[in-house]
Parts: sequence; structure tokens; C-alpha cells
Amino acid sequence: MTPPMEQLAAWLALAFRTALPAAEASRIAFGDGPKASDFPRQVIEHEIEDLRALEALGVRVITVKDAEFPAKLKSEEGPYVLQVAGRAGLIGEGGVKWVAGHRPLASLLEHGDRAVAVLSKGLLHAKTLLRELHDPITDGQVALVSAEPPRATWGPVRDQRRDELVRRVAG
Repeated sequence: MTPPMEQLAAWLALAFRTALPAAEASRIAFGDGPKASDFPRQVIEHEIEDLRALEALGVRVITVKDAEFPAKLKSEEGPYVLQVAGRAGLIGEGGVKWVAGHRPLASLLEHGDRAVAVLSKGLLHAKTLLRELHDPITDGQVALVSAEPPRATWGPVRDQRRDELVRRVAG
């Protein structure tokens, strides 16, 4: 069952817009989850706008409460949400290669491997890549994942977080 748009917006707000201490954010995420009423209406409306833009690109947002969320990532450090383009179930399957960024995908795709590519930017800034990988994504061979805010652009700190995320899952 897909959570209502406002509930997902609250998850994005908790993950990317809250000034709460990490321990408090974690308590909320692993407790009952965030509620839209916990955030200013304008924040929820902004997150709903991002969710609609992601939806138009075929991107789904999953939370630590969803079965498809990788068990190895469920920790107090987060992330609490992931943006996923492709079959979300792929991220929990065995035999799937996890890679940092999209460049290593070409050789994996040539060999018929299934892969999850973790990006260091939000998927709203990955429109070209989403088009280029449309067929492998649609066929369930590839999933693109981001733990960054949907509108986030690339940056070296984001690369470090992405690499750590891949290490936690693939390691």
C-alpha cells in the first residue's frame, strides 16, 4: 500500500529539512514515523511538489518502514528515505551488484548483471540518465537510487555519503 502523498512528504521533510538532533529524528523514523502536522504546511507543500515531479519521472520514494528498504541501511545514521528509479524490489535481492555512480554500469549491463547504482545527487537532477537507462530500468536489470534530497546537485561531500552507503550495503 502506497502511503498518502502528505505522509511521504513528511518523510522527506524529516530526512532533509529538519533541524532535529539525529537521535530525535531516528526515534521518529523508527517509531511511528513522521506526520505531516509535525512540519510547517509550506514545507509539506514543497515536498509534495518534489514527490509529484519524481512520480512523473517514474521514481518512487521508499522509507525505512518499507519492505524494499535495504536491511543493511536501517540504522540510526540513516538514510530514512531513498528515491528509487526501477524495480524497488531489486535493491533487496541477492546477486545484485551495488555500484557508486552510473559509470560502472556499462560493463555490468554488457554482461547481463543486475545492478543498483547509487547516485550522489537527487533523481530530479538525473533526467538524462533516467532516459539513457530507460530500457534496463524498465526491464528490471537496473535500479537507480539516491539518498540525497530530490533536487540536490552533485558535490564531493555527497560523493562521500554515496560511497559510504554503497560500502554499508555491498560490504
